Amino acid sequence: MGDDPFRMEFRYPEAGGPPPVVLSIAGSDPSAGAGAQADLLTLASLGVHGCTAVTALTVQDSVDVRAYTPVSPENTVAQARAVLDDMSVRVIKIGMLGSAAMVAAVSALLADYPRIPVVLDPVLAAGGGAALAGAGLREALAAQLLPQVTVMTPNGPEALALSGASDLPTAGAWLNRQGAEWVLISGGHGEGPELENMLFHGEVSQRTFRQPRLPHHYHGSGCTLAAALAAGLARGLAMEEAVSRALDFTHTCLLHAHPLGKGQYFPDRFFWARGYREE
Repeated sequence: MGDDPFRMEFRYPEAGGPPPVVLSIAGSDPSAGAGAQADLLTLASLGVHGCTAVTALTVQDSVDVRAYTPVSPENTVAQARAVLDDMSVRVIKIGMLGSAAMVAAVSALLADYPRIPVVLDPVLAAGGGAALAGAGLREALAAQLLPQVTVMTPNGPEALALSGASDLPTAGAWLNRQGAEWVLISGGHGEGPELENMLFHGEVSQRTFRQPRLPHHYHGSGCTLAAALAAGLARGLAMEEAVSRALDFTHTCLLHAHPLGKGQYFPDRFFWARGYREE
């Protein structure tokens, strides 16, 4: 992991200038472990101003999602356009979409802003296992959204489900082929003492980032990773550097996670404010 990979200059905006802006299109989580709230916490910790367009109102806690109510695609797009037409958004980060109709609406929105990089966390299920994908969502993601994606961050099960592949290298190449320029398959759902986070570009595995596997289950780790990656890109980092720093940041958040509820641990996205460092 290196010596103190979370560098102070990554946390704060450029001297004398405003912080970069990232728009998160995601569901709302009342526990603030995942979803739009997790994105805002992560972006704020990394010196980025986060804005949101909410796609769904969930009823969830640290154990699982109990229910969710979709926001109309028209309303979500209106929220996003209000931000995009007012601010200089550097990156759009997408999380839970929930339905094929929402995918189509967001895809149409992105077509109007083709120069803004897009980070996609393809949420298909909650950490507790509850399904968050309506009928046709996987097919809509592959056909409509992936060609507009700069980088996507599926975990292993998501990559296999989206691609229909039987192994992760094939899945990563397939997702590239469908249009996602970069694909980072996170290794948190694997086995063994070490995570293997695989980065694909041009249908080829470019690099594997290895990290020690931590002992708990975490609420919002995928959201944290994707938002941290969006923050790095918004700060002007090249892709591989942004990926490396996002993985380091996420690992340290999980290293200092807290059991705030009765289920999964919550990443501590402000570990640095409490004087924690990577161990």
